[in-house]
Amino acid sequence: IRAGACALKLHEDWGTTPAAIDCCLGVAEGQDIQVMIHTDTLNESGFVENTLAAIAGRTIHAYHTEGAGGGHAPDIIRVVGSQNVIPSSTNPTRPYTKNTIEEHLDMLMVCHHLDRSIPEDVAFAESRIRRETIAAEDILHDLRAFSIISSD
Repeated sequence: IRAGACALKLHEDWGTTPAAIDCCLGVAEGQDIQVMIHTDTLNESGFVENTLAAIAGRTIHAYHTEGAGGGHAPDIIRVVGSQNVIPSSTNPTRPYTKNTIEEHLDMLMVCHHLDRSIPEDVAFAESRIRRETIAAEDILHDLRAFSIISSD
């Protein structure tokens, strides 16, 4: 931060536990910087309710609010209803793109270093491809429920 960082990022790959969320937001408030979060897809450290409780009304930018690139399964999309959460779509499911569903499994397998020969890896990747929320994403942008398209 002293060297010029303007934000902190919480990511499920390194742990988005309620304690990490609270600590990060506390530091951000003290330093007057923003926080982005990619929530816990596997719900290992809690569910969307636990994450919202840890956020405690503080401002945060949520990646993958559509729930297809990650984030609490199956209901991360609920954060759209929180006034303090800035929801975004993320590059894996950008609105108005072609072949999103068709290419998503390969993208997930590569980006998360998963192995097609391991059934659990494939099942995990497939569980993150939620056609319904990807389809809703375009509409939610049109309704201004999603504020941003970002990269993760």
